[in-house]
Amino acid sequence: MISEERKTVVFTILGKTLLYIVAVAMAFALIILAWEKYDWLPFVKTIIRGVVIPILLGGLLVFLLRHEVGALKDKWKPFVQFVIFLTGTLVFVNAGIIVQEACAKVMKVDIITELPNEEIKRMDYLQVERVEPDTNSCNYLLDDALIPGRGGRMMKLLLYQVCPLKDKKGVFVCTRTKETHHAMWASQSKLEQWKKDFVDREKGSIKKVALSAHFFKVLHPSDDFEPYQTIAANCTTHHGTISPEDFVLLQICQPDTIKGWEDNVLYIFCSLLVGFSVLAITLMGKGVLNEEYRER
Repeated sequence: MISEERKTVVFTILGKTLLYIVAVAMAFALIILAWEKYDWLPFVKTIIRGVVIPILLGGLLVFLLRHEVGALKDKWKPFVQFVIFLTGTLVFVNAGIIVQEACAKVMKVDIITELPNEEIKRMDYLQVERVEPDTNSCNYLLDDALIPGRGGRMMKLLLYQVCPLKDKKGVFVCTRTKETHHAMWASQSKLEQWKKDFVDREKGSIKKVALSAHFFKVLHPSDDFEPYQTIAANCTTHHGTISPEDFVLLQICQPDTIKGWEDNVLYIFCSLLVGFSVLAITLMGKGVLNEEYRER
């Protein structure tokens, strides 16, 4: 293949790859924007639209470029397709994050009693000058799991805690603490001891944290919602019985939880720069393109 013909093929692949990535990313961003605005499918977990859908779109990108990739020799196709898939997926993930961060609804109030529960539920973050937790009615739930890892089994411990508010019926502040252990050779008694020590150490820690908390993430069904809901349903409060549908769950967090979208723009730029540099170097190498390939 002569040099000019090779350049034409390479620039065609790179140009269409960039075009499809930009087009799909913009379409995905608009979908996320509408999703946030109109609260579509509230029970769909955040990880689905934040990770799973971008991965599927990465696969779609590879499919759309199947004819262009046909210019490569068979042994190079999987590598080039993987680079395209990874680059596109990273761009789509960050595009979704930019839209979600830009659409985050934050409300500041002096006292939480000023807000109806339904209005709180519509927010993403809540900043309150003062809250009054009922530290005598806290409850907790331990979640443990053995997960495989490169270095062997790992034991993951999660302690969910909730504490109702004195001055607001149906509102609970929440925390989650975690711990991991290498459990490859650990006996069952050792695993049980880790659980006991973790619970003894962390149980009740919410009482101190809740008293000084001012910034909260409003939990929705798409978040890690169920464990807190289960604990809240078993909490005894001086407000009496409360329907789980009326719960307002506020996870204690720091104001820097809301990150600026500028970082994600940088991640998109770096993903494109690295991805296209690898593609360009690969495609310009000898023996990568089919010699019999001609532009149609």
